[in-house]
Amino acid sequence: MKRRLLLALALAVCCGVSAQITSTAKDIAPKMIPGWNLGNTMEGGSNQNEWKNAGVNTEISWQSTKTSQAVIDLVHNSGFKSVRIPCSWVMGHITDKANVTIDPAWLARVKEVVDYCINDGMYVVLNDHWDGGWLENDGFTSGTNITEKKEQLTKLWTNIANYFKDYDEHLIFAGLNEPGVGGASPDASGSKVDNKTLTSRLLEYEQTFINAVRATGGNNATRILVVQGPNTNIDNSTDASLNYDVTTLTDPAGAGRLMVEVHEYDPYSFTQQTQDESWGKQYYYWSRSNHYSSSTHNAAWGEESYMAQQFNKLQTKFVNSGYPVIIGEYAANWRKMPANGESQKKHDASIKSWYQVVTQYAASRGIVPFVWDINSPSQNGTKGTMTIFNRNTLKVFNQNALDGIMQGVTNGINDIKVTKAKNADDTIYTIEGIAVGKDETNLAKGIYIRGGEKFVKN
Repeated sequence: MKRRLLLALALAVCCGVSAQITSTAKDIAPKMIPGWNLGNTMEGGSNQNEWKNAGVNTEISWQSTKTSQAVIDLVHNSGFKSVRIPCSWVMGHITDKANVTIDPAWLARVKEVVDYCINDGMYVVLNDHWDGGWLENDGFTSGTNITEKKEQLTKLWTNIANYFKDYDEHLIFAGLNEPGVGGASPDASGSKVDNKTLTSRLLEYEQTFINAVRATGGNNATRILVVQGPNTNIDNSTDASLNYDVTTLTDPAGAGRLMVEVHEYDPYSFTQQTQDESWGKQYYYWSRSNHYSSSTHNAAWGEESYMAQQFNKLQTKFVNSGYPVIIGEYAANWRKMPANGESQKKHDASIKSWYQVVTQYAASRGIVPFVWDINSPSQNGTKGTMTIFNRNTLKVFNQNALDGIMQGVTNGINDIKVTKAKNADDTIYTIEGIAVGKDETNLAKGIYIRGGEKFVKN
């Protein structure tokens, strides 16, 4: 019997099987700040290849650099603690539609990329991204066969979850990306689904995702999972009239294993607009201190007070109710100013400020921000680019954004009021409520609570 036990233990070690995950979403979230997206990479390809197998080279169809350990090392060494891997499955990697069987070569390649991150001690969020719109769009029209979509979603996540079953808490699954995109538009018959119905349907899909992953057992029985608010829009996710209520989701793992995802690209005219339009101009300058007096391209809304308002909504509805939030994507186009009197210096300062504020306001509220990065290292004139790292040269491309993010992380900790504890003998708790003893000497840098008051360990 003793020999059998030793053999079982040896097999568990060699095969990478770990004990069941005990960490909750609240335990893990602070360890993930800040996060980075491997954008335009594993989700690349053409939606003409839905339910077909286009092969592993789709990884370089939207950008030119195959992901390597060196790329991930650059990200890690720059200060990031987690990586979100947007991923396609249905769009280009299915060998059998009936069973939603995933190309083994694609699964192996995704595993390689996941392992690069975990080798550096980083957390990984692996999702089903846009994926040709098979569910994000097609699953939210008035003519959708909801039963069929749920069956396909179950098979897809069963196959993914089984493949990655033995990974520990460092791997997190996110069911979708921006669900409901296009769903409010009329379908071929001209009919249209209202937003409240879309939200109700989204919760059905999310319950399907949760059930599929949990049913595979092993570490998946308690793995942290991420569900997405409607369109991952902050207003839609927090609007009481749309009733996006995550507490209605039943998780066989029990309480504390779910996170909620939204995205942040406000104000659009600063972050994404690529040319002046009849309805409004691009914003080159963001934050009142960075406005350029002679320009007509100063932000007219969406600055610091707006950001605070948006993140307060998330904290109130989700974080304070036990559901950590991730900003799965946030980014702003860094532009090359035209040589007509506009100020590159002011724009660069605006970029740094925007990234700093989003990161800081998220981190200080227990929200995990993941910056979007597409590996297109050209400022592209006033159209700009959402690129921080040049993966080909393994160099930082947008130092303004990177500096803003890292300053935002520091400020996110330090902007919380520091108070002296009343009693040094009181037990110290993390901000998530975990007891860590009474001696603060060996505490890691962060926010803690003792005697009912917050204090910062620098």
